[in-house]
Amino acid sequence: MELEILYPPYCQVCGNPIPDCFADTFPCCAACRNRPDRDDPPVRVRAFGKYLFEEEFPDDVLSSEIRRLKTDETLVPQLLECLFYAIDHQYPDFREFDIVVPVMRGTGSGGYSPPALLAEGVASRYGMRYLDALYKSKVYRPMHSISDHLEKEKEIAGNVGCRYRFNGESVLLIDDTCITGATKRECAAVLRAHGAGEVWSLVLGRMVNRKHLEILGSYNG
Repeated sequence: MELEILYPPYCQVCGNPIPDCFADTFPCCAACRNRPDRDDPPVRVRAFGKYLFEEEFPDDVLSSEIRRLKTDETLVPQLLECLFYAIDHQYPDFREFDIVVPVMRGTGSGGYSPPALLAEGVASRYGMRYLDALYKSKVYRPMHSISDHLEKEKEIAGNVGCRYRFNGESVLLIDDTCITGATKRECAAVLRAHGAGEVWSLVLGRMVNRKHLEILGSYNG
């Protein structure tokens, strides 16, 4: 089974693939390069592999499994192996983080939460503390239903709460995908406002659409 693993070079902030020629001179994607918090972002995102939209790449195995994970808990063990690979081989510094936190559940209590199960597995494997610290403080539209990046950030702003007070600990934030990074940025801002130190996020799949791949191809030849 061939998986679309995310190899360098990628944006040092959001983890999006960038052209080879940008790696040394502009190690950020265009979106992050123009953000005022580029040099001190609330979170830096890293991914095991690429997440490709179903309508553009219907046969991509990793992306299909990530979508199935949202309703099929039996996929957790095999997708956890992807995160273990990422930590062991792609981002070994993540083993030194203090606390593992999943992105928030829905407004209800309990229930099936893929990020929570993934985070629990990572924490157990590497002997880190697990905290289900984040929650939705108000109902908002699903991020995947909003196409505009700025609109996503406005929709989620102020709607994530934290039930824990940190004391400067470093946090590894776990999610299944990163599409625009709006959710990760809001979660990280809330964690830092509640005393967390450095916040990085590890996801199974970083969204890369066909247009972006075509642009990479035009630069890389």
